[in-house]
Amino acid sequence: MLAFAVAAAVLTAVLCGLAPAIAASRSDIQKALRAGGGWGATAGRKRPTQSLIAVEVALAMVLVMGATLMIRSFRNLVATGIGFQTAHLEIADIELPEKSYPDKASRSRFFRALLDSVRNLPGVTGAALTDNLPLHRVSAGNFYVAGRPDPPLNALPIADFANTSPNYLAVLGLPVFAGRPLTDTDLEATERALANPKGGEGFCIVNRAFARQFFGSVNAVGQRLLDGDKTHGCQIVAVVSDYRPLGAENGARPQIFWPNLGNQSASLVVRTTGTAEAAASAIRGRVFGLDRGLTLDTVWPLDHWVDQWQSQRRFNTLLLSVFAGLALMLALAGIYSVLSNVVASRVREIGIRVAMGARPTQIGGLVLRQSLTPVATGLAIGLGASVLLARFLESLLFQISARDPMTMIGAALVILAVSPVAVCIPLRRALAVDCSVTLREE
Repeated sequence: MLAFAVAAAVLTAVLCGLAPAIAASRSDIQKALRAGGGWGATAGRKRPTQSLIAVEVALAMVLVMGATLMIRSFRNLVATGIGFQTAHLEIADIELPEKSYPDKASRSRFFRALLDSVRNLPGVTGAALTDNLPLHRVSAGNFYVAGRPDPPLNALPIADFANTSPNYLAVLGLPVFAGRPLTDTDLEATERALANPKGGEGFCIVNRAFARQFFGSVNAVGQRLLDGDKTHGCQIVAVVSDYRPLGAENGARPQIFWPNLGNQSASLVVRTTGTAEAAASAIRGRVFGLDRGLTLDTVWPLDHWVDQWQSQRRFNTLLLSVFAGLALMLALAGIYSVLSNVVASRVREIGIRVAMGARPTQIGGLVLRQSLTPVATGLAIGLGASVLLARFLESLLFQISARDPMTMIGAALVILAVSPVAVCIPLRRALAVDCSVTLREE
């Protein structure tokens, strides 16, 4: 990287020095001598400088366009979220050792006792358990709809599965659209069915995405599902709102929620009104109060996982915004430098124009035309390049088109808004030319 940076710097210096050297070598010596030190810039000398301004503006336009798209995309992503309020939710991953908790009944007793203990903590408004938490852990499997012909093995329906406590969806804040919430009675019936190796039937809840995909206009409440082995089943008692377990860009997925606390590991989900630090300390105390032999990793706010999910897009947005800002600064510096050089080389011409009666507005219009023409050309080139390069940004954007016309117009307006800043100093110098001094020097 160091070698590349050095090589790029040397090459840039050589190329930038070579262009004016070639232009100077083609100058007519006799005309230059007759003109003296104040000869005006010719059209041939102006073309390279105007082309330089156009290229700088075009590159700045492409980067500003990309940065604006990324910023708008990130705002859409944050506004969409994962489908429920993640603030003030604390997560603790708990793994029960098989030696101390050898069966589903012992594990269920521990988790029930833990929920009762945590719910009594000051500032806790709800506590639940799940083995599949959005943005943290997701599991999927095949299932069958009872009463329907079995589909081909390569077309088996698939959905996300989560074993939860009955109040898990209420703690997340997901509303029930049809049916009724799960109860402790449903939990006991489902755990008995799952513990029976010969099979049995319990109860479950599905989300709206599941109901739409597998039942369409038919009411999903009351339908029966079977697991992939057709050993255990459940009756659907409710349909709840969707959430996006893999992030907003992946949308809602069909989900089945089983009331079951017999798994060896689970995530404790606690909604609090206090600080994250106080809640984490209190949760650890209740866990170790039930079993001091357990190991408990860090208690994380759910926003920690949300932040990790957003981190790559946030970094991409920040990176492109920094480059767009640098491009704008370079374009401003380039326009200023080139126009300052043009004005300095045309002092004699401006002095003569003033001597012949040119008004300041006419001199100002002359300089502005020379600056805005390459800026407009650069904007046109930049818009074309942005459209061509849009396909490379499509995979990074969320709920916005890479060819969004409002974003293009906004990026162009940003360039047009900052361009006068680079023009104002050369323009003031041009308007301050004293024709008598210029002609005496000539």
